[in-house]
Amino acid sequence: MAAAAVSCLAAALPAGIAGGATATTPPAVRVGHVPRLPAGTVAISGLPSRAALRVDVTLRPRDPAGLAAYALAVSTPGSGRYRQYLDTRQFAARFGPTRRAVDSVTHALEAEGLHPGSVTPNDLSIPVRATAGQLSRAFSIGFRQYRVRSGRVAFSTTAPPRFAGSTAPFVQAVVGLDDLTVAPPAARQSPAGAGSPAAGTGAGTHVATGGPQPCATAVADGVSEGSYTTDQAASAYGFSNLYGQGDLGAGQTVALYELQGFGVSDIASYQACYGTAALVTTVIVDGGPLKHSGVGEADVDIEQVSSLAPGAHIVVYEGPNDDPGEYDTYNSIISQDTARVISTSWGICEPDEGNSAAQAENSLFQEAATQGQSVFAASGDQGSEDCLGSGYAGDTLAVDDPASQPYVTGVGGTSWTASGTPPDESAWNDGPTCCWGAGGGGVSSLWAMPSYQSASVGNGVINAGSSGSPCGLGAGSFCREVPDVSALAGPYPYLEYVSGQWGSWGGTSLAAPLWASLIALADASPSCGGESIGFADPALYAAASRPGEFNDVTSGDNDLSGDNHGDFPALVGYDMTTGLGTPNGAELPAALCAGTSPSPVSVTDPGAQSSDVGVPASVAVAATDATPGQTLTYSAVGLPAGLSIAPATGLISGAPSAAGSFLVSVRATDGNGATGATSFAWSVTQAITSAGSASAEVGSPFSFTIVATGAPTAIKATGTIPKGVKFHRLTGGTATLSGTPKMNDSLGAYPLVIRATYGKGKSADVITQSFTLAVT
Repeated sequence: MAAAAVSCLAAALPAGIAGGATATTPPAVRVGHVPRLPAGTVAISGLPSRAALRVDVTLRPRDPAGLAAYALAVSTPGSGRYRQYLDTRQFAARFGPTRRAVDSVTHALEAEGLHPGSVTPNDLSIPVRATAGQLSRAFSIGFRQYRVRSGRVAFSTTAPPRFAGSTAPFVQAVVGLDDLTVAPPAARQSPAGAGSPAAGTGAGTHVATGGPQPCATAVADGVSEGSYTTDQAASAYGFSNLYGQGDLGAGQTVALYELQGFGVSDIASYQACYGTAALVTTVIVDGGPLKHSGVGEADVDIEQVSSLAPGAHIVVYEGPNDDPGEYDTYNSIISQDTARVISTSWGICEPDEGNSAAQAENSLFQEAATQGQSVFAASGDQGSEDCLGSGYAGDTLAVDDPASQPYVTGVGGTSWTASGTPPDESAWNDGPTCCWGAGGGGVSSLWAMPSYQSASVGNGVINAGSSGSPCGLGAGSFCREVPDVSALAGPYPYLEYVSGQWGSWGGTSLAAPLWASLIALADASPSCGGESIGFADPALYAAASRPGEFNDVTSGDNDLSGDNHGDFPALVGYDMTTGLGTPNGAELPAALCAGTSPSPVSVTDPGAQSSDVGVPASVAVAATDATPGQTLTYSAVGLPAGLSIAPATGLISGAPSAAGSFLVSVRATDGNGATGATSFAWSVTQAITSAGSASAEVGSPFSFTIVATGAPTAIKATGTIPKGVKFHRLTGGTATLSGTPKMNDSLGAYPLVIRATYGKGKSADVITQSFTLAVT
């Protein structure tokens, strides 16, 4: 019945988004496809029209081919554009949609009664918040609710969204029209009391690396759990060479993509054990993780980086685990452009992800490459059958997104038989006989083989498992192969601190931040001279042609279920279970840094800043240029709302208008295009001003004004107020304490507490300040 009603509505729509063709306009077009329903899904009912939904209308880059070419050229050693990175503003101006495209889509959405938000800084996405009924009318679609095999109630559109023919060419996808799948974290915790079977010999052994060292408790627990502490992984993979140069990643920023929160006390305890003090800040996206999102993944990701690259600033981006949340979290990390290195341990098998959403992601990862950002993604823990248990492809061959994305470095998993430098390792595969986990890898069904892979024939990329069929190519052509590299992952080899206790954890989700840490150290090393490696795959495959850059893994396979004839086996050179191999940190960073030179522009870090909402702030950022006669131009991203930077002087000024924790990146560029940058944290808090103390005389009228910055939903005073005096809220956050104190028992000091509440319910933020009224 609901679908029929929507069809009738569509026939009456004007020619905005879903309208029909006229003599002068092209016919309406449906963009994308209807998601496939997982096996075992049962239809329940229509989605209530009042249901609140969030969607992103993602836009096509203006020159997709040119963007792909530039993203590859800027990342490829020897290219004339090698490491000529752009910032977000330059990316939007050069490759983002045209202003005509953005305006066309925005006006079309408005014409259908929707209220689109502002286009994102890279011009690639327009957020829309609306009800299911409003979206049904605007896009000429319907919605149904389903119960998926796990028991969760989900919804999906019954038709692809419809756009006017003049607008459709600008639209890449509408993300958020279903929630049939959610991204599982790749981290795996050992069952209670199970220890870490097959963790190998040498667990818990103290290793002097020159980097962070674990406390005695962790060493002892590593022995009892059969797990390794991260100093052992650092030693095995050659991090000691970088540590010996005094390189702990200082000056670098690593962004962690998370769809759940983390235990602040867990991170504090872990860092106390390792003697580190890595700065960890959080950026909340779309309101943050959904309720009951669990814990563990974000904890272990942070702990890996904090103990492997403790000098780096760790920024945790937390979004909700749904399609718009996943897209928006990547978009925030990339368009804010403050982190040179990005790690994600969340993914979905390609058939679940679908082509439209993957294409929208691809534009973001291409942008990251043009901006010099390295992205590392866990390849999944289901071996060559990445959809196993998802309800889609079962135990058929599939790979994980975003590890399969052409501009992302996919990280697979190994197991150790013994520690050492290098370790004795094989492809991770603990199938039915143990722990049901294996390093993800195989052939992509969405992407053709990128040139950095196809040019690596000598590394073994083209092998018996290579194929052009999954991604629809003919004979003689091949699809993208995953992973690119690997590291220790299974079964539960790492000792981590989660939920107040040490335990054994594993999965490719711990291998991805290990690689991210190595690249952060490399970016900070003298070899890179202050320049970032950026999208690493072209340089990684080039480095693999030289002996000694990787530890080649040649035993095992990742056929988790045992139903796929041992696909894919570890081979000499490249293979689709361990990629090019695990890192030799004593050699590889210098190879990846080759061709860089120090920038003549240096920007001074002003240090962490703090401000109150509504209170003017001013911070001067200074820079120098070793090239004579150059004029510097300053730009900044991540500034708190209400602040701006003067391009000519680098002075940041204004009054913050919203509370939060912000990571600010300031870049100075000279006339030759040389750049320098620095990043620092800026905390903005709500404050109660004009409070502290006041005095009044018995029998004399008085009035004292109290102001809570921002826009509190309530402001009140608690405590004893003398007779004749009242607390009055005026407007917004302004209140007064006024009146005439009476003679009876009024003399003395009256301690009060001023409370300002921001928001409602359990999510409300309450700030307080003590206040004393002295009556004489």
